[in-house]
Amino acid sequence: MRTLVLATLLTACGGNAPSREPDEYVGCATDEHWLLFDDQELAKKVMESSTLAPQVTAPPIGSTFAFSDKPIFHWNQDPDEAGDSGGDVPADCPQWNLGGLSILHLPVVSGDLYDLQFSISGAVFYRVITSLQEWTPPATANRSMIDAWKTFRNRQVSLKIVRAKLLRNDLPSDTYAYAAATPFAFTVSNW
Repeated sequence: MRTLVLATLLTACGGNAPSREPDEYVGCATDEHWLLFDDQELAKKVMESSTLAPQVTAPPIGSTFAFSDKPIFHWNQDPDEAGDSGGDVPADCPQWNLGGLSILHLPVVSGDLYDLQFSISGAVFYRVITSLQEWTPPATANRSMIDAWKTFRNRQVSLKIVRAKLLRNDLPSDTYAYAAATPFAFTVSNW
């Protein structure tokens, strides 16, 4: 229902939120975090900043990758804080429940979460929500998930990383999510 409302608002208001459900949730990320990122985009609370946004540290910007070589993308929290490839959200985020009358829930998280938006000509075509500070295309795809690396083949791709510092699964009202003004660009060859 919330997705339908968000899609309707984007259409009616001409918003520019990705509104595309992520292809992957990595680390402690959940669909609740996806909606939080989209809400920030819709409310125009994603700030482009060279001092507070994550920056890709590897591979080098403008790289061309052979289709046969899947890179590992690494980024820092912001230019002054390198962070850690495992992120700053505790890695022990198993499902929990409140007993027989409730549904399973993931525990709330506090720390930095990232929305990786891969696009071609400004259109997001692959999306990852993660609590980690590194990502590589999955080795195999199951039937419910597209093969990420195949979608990158023979294309010039832009990667926008949006960072949100959460406190108990929420972004405090006086803070913003941050993204670099210039997306990270790379190319995947056909060979």
